[in-house]
Amino acid sequence: MIKQIKLSEKPTKLKITIETPYKEKIWISVQDAERKNTYYTKRYSNVDGEKSFEVLMPQAPNVASVIVVNDANGMIRNDYSFKVTEIKALPYNVLKRNFTKKTTSFIKFAQEFADECGYLSASRKGDVYKSNNGRFRIDYFDVIRSYNNGSKIKTPARISQVNGRIEVSAEAFRKFTIPMRMAILLHEYSHYYLNKNPHNEIEADLNGLNLYLKLGYPKIDIYNVFLNVFKTSPSMQNKQRYVKLDNFVKNFKG
Repeated sequence: MIKQIKLSEKPTKLKITIETPYKEKIWISVQDAERKNTYYTKRYSNVDGEKSFEVLMPQAPNVASVIVVNDANGMIRNDYSFKVTEIKALPYNVLKRNFTKKTTSFIKFAQEFADECGYLSASRKGDVYKSNNGRFRIDYFDVIRSYNNGSKIKTPARISQVNGRIEVSAEAFRKFTIPMRMAILLHEYSHYYLNKNPHNEIEADLNGLNLYLKLGYPKIDIYNVFLNVFKTSPSMQNKQRYVKLDNFVKNFKG
């Protein structure tokens, strides 16, 4: 099932209610109807009876496509294994925060990049994107490569400790939802601009999460993106990072 909803780029809380006669694995995605590779959520849940999904969008498209699919059947016409009983767009009132001018400026740049990077050009040399004030820069690569031998590495992004330039992998970011992209960008920003110790990953995790959650992005995407990153490089450090991250998210009061 695909349904388009006019949101006019206003922050939105989207409520999607689904009914099934039996237990079914149901996929829900919300994407920009007018731009490719621009997702606001992509997730699944087992539905047995009635279940409502809440999609928090502090960033929203002009027109959203809501796509609901039974995992067992794929995208077919007239799938009677489930019924979408309600799709309701509600205002999402995100509190205004007293971020510094520097952080506010970066957030604006990061949100613009997160909105557009699904279709922006990227290359082996890195295509350059700058904030309007010229203070922040993202080099958009096809993939991130080792400085030593040029081989591909799995990280979705990294930041220079010399000049604060962020390098981003298009291969990774084009698959991520907008909240996942924001989580990574805010983490990298924190390394250079907020951390007391620029090399400390856990400090960058927590500083980035604090910004992310205060901006009203959904908690589920935090877990999705960091588990995606951690599974490619399992280590005791990443296990410790996950424990700290999980504890921070569960106890976040706003």
